Amino acid sequence: MDVKALSKKANKYKKWLENSVLINPFSYEVNGVDYYIVIYKRNSNVKGYSVISEGFYSSKDAIKAFETLVLYTVFANNFFEGEETKMKLSPDYFFEIADKINHFLQSSTEKNKFLLKGKNTLIELGDILKDLQKYIRDYSNHYDEHILKTNRIDEREYESILETLSHLNRLQYLQGKVFLDSFEDLKGMEREMKKQKIDQQLSRDQQIVLKELLNGTKETKQSIKALDIEKKIAHLPVEEQIKILVEEFKKAGRNNLDRHKRNLRYPKL
Repeated sequence: MDVKALSKKANKYKKWLENSVLINPFSYEVNGVDYYIVIYKRNSNVKGYSVISEGFYSSKDAIKAFETLVLYTVFANNFFEGEETKMKLSPDYFFEIADKINHFLQSSTEKNKFLLKGKNTLIELGDILKDLQKYIRDYSNHYDEHILKTNRIDEREYESILETLSHLNRLQYLQGKVFLDSFEDLKGMEREMKKQKIDQQLSRDQQIVLKELLNGTKETKQSIKALDIEKKIAHLPVEEQIKILVEEFKKAGRNNLDRHKRNLRYPKL
């Protein structure tokens, strides 16, 4: 990737008052030529695109490359924008609180259904979060170690980002559903933890996590409200869910492609 040569071409299509010219660090190959997408911004707003190459150039091929490059860019941005929030909370908090409850249950001669149900829910939520964060780490590592080193994407890479986003949406819906379905069990667990003084054994951070979890019903309802398709297909095997969700992402991409093309400065359509 000849950044100097590409930058010179990219700046040709920059407009007045635009303060950012971004050449994506990956290309898409058509007929042996690597094409790169350039994004022009004014402040944080995308104002336009161009497609450039280091040497030989075909407008027809460049437009074909643009279709995959722009959609991959949009979906990859969605992934990285949500990455920090989803990685913020460690699943260990759920497991550690569950472990405190389990220690009490094992030392007690009485069965406590509230603590048992709550403990099992915490473990389930922790497992879901652990899976979700694994998908994020795996794709982030792939992006850093493969895409940024080869400076290239292809149709398989486009499929891969959609599969990753599909898994994240699937798990986000599952996480919300388990939480809302088990909310009363968690509230019962909280009452019993106070009654048995288990809450006093929690660290300050663990207490904060539990409090924020139990105050999160409104936020959770809002977050899964947009996951209507995930809700409808949640009963299907995971593999079938992912196939359906990938097709939904592709459909959304196709529906937005004309809008992106209207902002394409070079080559002219």
